[in-house]
Amino acid sequence: MPIVSISEAAELTGKTRRTIQRHVASGKLSRSVASNGRVGVDISELIRVYGQLMSCDNDTAMSQHVISNVIHKSDLNDKKDNERLLKLEHELSIVKVELEAEKRRVQDKQETIDSLKTALKLLEYRQDKSVTIEPPKEDTASEPQKNGSSVDNSSNTGLLGRLKKLFS
Repeated sequence: MPIVSISEAAELTGKTRRTIQRHVASGKLSRSVASNGRVGVDISELIRVYGQLMSCDNDTAMSQHVISNVIHKSDLNDKKDNERLLKLEHELSIVKVELEAEKRRVQDKQETIDSLKTALKLLEYRQDKSVTIEPPKEDTASEPQKNGSSVDNSSNTGLLGRLKKLFS
């Protein structure tokens, strides 16, 4: 049910504002907060505590007028809330589209990084193969070492030889 102000509650019940305020302070009536942040008393609370609202004909017409005004205000607030909800849903859909685009962009960049890593590994493999396949020099391989070993330490086919080539 709609929430009415203390003054409107006093008009609906036929009580004074001060009585309504005392009943709210003592806990006999519960305070409510409307969706727009306005503090008041729910009409159902007034009916629970005071029974039927404004029983005489003149008061009934006036209370019906007050109730219709409150309901109209409540409907306006509902329309504003619905408009705000639609606006927020629209913003949410835009953010979701932007998020998906960003995810695709990140995925494309990751695929590019992966393909570049693969190309780099392939180039390193080819370079290693070309360095190790070089034919050994005939004059250094045929001469025996002083200690009797036939392995040449100055050969460019080993790891040290490749490192020497890179840094010289």
